[in-house]
Amino acid sequence: MKWKPIRWQNVCNQLLFAANIFALVLFIAGSSVIAPAWLQVLGRMHPLVLHFPIVLLLLGSLLLFIRLPEPEANRWKTAFTTWLLLVAALSTAVTVIMGLLLAREGGYTDDGNIQWHKWGGMAVLWAASALYWLRASAKSWLPKISAIVTVILVIVTGHFGADITHGNNFVLAPVMPHNTTVPLEKALVYEHLVKPILEEKCMNCHNTGKAKGGLSMELPKQLLAGGKSGKLFIPGNPDVSLLIERLHLPAEDKKHMPPAGKPQLTSEEAALIYYWIKGNADFKTMVASLPAHDSLRLLATAHLQPAAAEEPVYDFSPADTKVVAQLNNNYRVVYPIALHAAPLIANWYNKDKFNIQSVVELLKVKEQVIEMHLQKMPVKDADLEVLSQFKQLRVLNLSFTNITGQTLATLAKLPHLRSLSVSGTPVTMQQIMGLKSAPALKELYIWNTGLSSADIQQVQKSFPQTALVKGFTNDKGEQLKLNQPIIVNPVAVFRNSLQLKLQHPVKGVAIRYTTDGSAPDSLQSPIFKDSLLITNNTTIRAIACKQGWYTSDPIQLSLYKSTFQPDSILMVNQPEGTYLGNGSITLIDGQKGGIDFGNGKWLGYNKRGFEAIIRFPQAIPLQSVTIGSLRNTGSYIFLPHQVEIWGGNDLQHLKLLKKVMPAADKKDDPVTAMDINCTFPATQVACMKIIIRPTIIPAWHAGKGQNGWVFVDEVLFN
Repeated sequence: MKWKPIRWQNVCNQLLFAANIFALVLFIAGSSVIAPAWLQVLGRMHPLVLHFPIVLLLLGSLLLFIRLPEPEANRWKTAFTTWLLLVAALSTAVTVIMGLLLAREGGYTDDGNIQWHKWGGMAVLWAASALYWLRASAKSWLPKISAIVTVILVIVTGHFGADITHGNNFVLAPVMPHNTTVPLEKALVYEHLVKPILEEKCMNCHNTGKAKGGLSMELPKQLLAGGKSGKLFIPGNPDVSLLIERLHLPAEDKKHMPPAGKPQLTSEEAALIYYWIKGNADFKTMVASLPAHDSLRLLATAHLQPAAAEEPVYDFSPADTKVVAQLNNNYRVVYPIALHAAPLIANWYNKDKFNIQSVVELLKVKEQVIEMHLQKMPVKDADLEVLSQFKQLRVLNLSFTNITGQTLATLAKLPHLRSLSVSGTPVTMQQIMGLKSAPALKELYIWNTGLSSADIQQVQKSFPQTALVKGFTNDKGEQLKLNQPIIVNPVAVFRNSLQLKLQHPVKGVAIRYTTDGSAPDSLQSPIFKDSLLITNNTTIRAIACKQGWYTSDPIQLSLYKSTFQPDSILMVNQPEGTYLGNGSITLIDGQKGGIDFGNGKWLGYNKRGFEAIIRFPQAIPLQSVTIGSLRNTGSYIFLPHQVEIWGGNDLQHLKLLKKVMPAADKKDDPVTAMDINCTFPATQVACMKIIIRPTIIPAWHAGKGQNGWVFVDEVLFN
């Protein structure tokens, strides 16, 4: 069989030649040619299609080296190889043209890997075309040499492409020698800490060849220059730096860096960059030159010299399990640090039940107890002599106890004491100095004590190997925002009166409040004292204020009075759907439902409406009933069409006390939890019936003509 070219193969030959010319024009013209938007879409498909011609070229090159023994089979192989190489050359041309179009977009520069990749792409196209045109050369070695050259060009060009998308030397990185760990005393903050993070997480898209957003991070001068969005960072001020802002945007934000799907920075890496910028972003700073307790120095030390895990060694045998079991009671728990382990931990609870005898009882296992947690217990100075007998103690928590520090030096007798907390006690610097002879002390918690900043500095000098945990001191005078006041007794409904208590964890904070729902201010609003007596329905709004701090966000608490408590509630109609709440208890459990109708605090009705019979233990002088309701028209929840309040001495002698028809809901009404107040002349009532009829959904709503849902939470009787 003799192979003869057919007509459209000649057309493909001409098309291949034209594609070579078009690609050459694009390559020479570079960015001077303006391409329409649809061609940009075609260019962005380059990464999608580039693998197709690679496979065809490799397969076609391989077939050139194979000769079949059967003449007919060999002719068919030759014909197949011809078509394969033709398709490979044409698809290579298309892929190269796509790549040249993609390279014209922003973020790519005309030097570095992108330029080598463009040259490589053109070389592959020419080699693939030559391979097709030389396939039937009389010199059999010529197409084979062309095949070898083509494969080599594909590999080299792919290498440069991988460097563009994945960072420099991506292909060979696994077999290249890695940098050895730099000694701490020789390490540079930028070169050995910051730069490796940028190389791994950022430079894939921000390098000399592929500078997305006009930003390249390979050189210090490029970092300082920034990109199209401006300066990358402000030395000394990380909080207003673009780099830190982009790192901390929500992951789903389009401006978050690195983009979603790319490896993200760890919290430690983000902190290293933050503190490097805060330290003026110097490119030559040595880690060893930083102060010993500088945040950047501590992070760098942990990164360059990760602490070796120290396995504690306990040279004592386990205590008798029966003895340990006998030592446990309702106010003291003694347990091993792990199953079948010898060391024991002891915790105490309920300070009203504590006395030092409960510690003395543990002397039976003093050789096994390594931790004692006595925080907030009424431990006294004299009791420290007992504690000093537990020679295996490693951790001792005496925070917010009654010690004054007079006998604190007694604890220096403990040979293994590693961590001691005296936070919240009035210990002095001189008393702390009595612990200098403690041989193993590594942590000392002293926040909220009587020590001044100068005292703490002096203690640190005397305890160079001990970490002092002093809490937040704001030594630099930074103005921070206070958190909100804390409601100590957060109730929504009360009977006759409520003694409301608010507090704040920061010392010296003034809590200012209003009782009419208006916004409190930091100057004119009254200052909250120990408590506030509430006797009627009240809306409390409060803020925390302190000199040198930003005022907190306000908190709001609505308080409702319900003077009378029913004896029983009979639900005539049961709630519908999944909105069952806690049955009839939902109406008098003192909890308001809020605007979340699915939180289990609402009763929902749709077809039959709400009807309940309420009985009181005796006749009461009632003059108002308040019903909590909800409006969420988007969820088909409307205010009721009508509310009826019936009352009397018994079920057979009820009379209508009040009928209320709330205003019809409008299309743009917000989601609101609101109260329907039903007031009437004071009436002696021992039995009541409440009927709530749902509204018909109005014409402006998608559910027009249907029954709207009615939701009820709390019913107040006054």
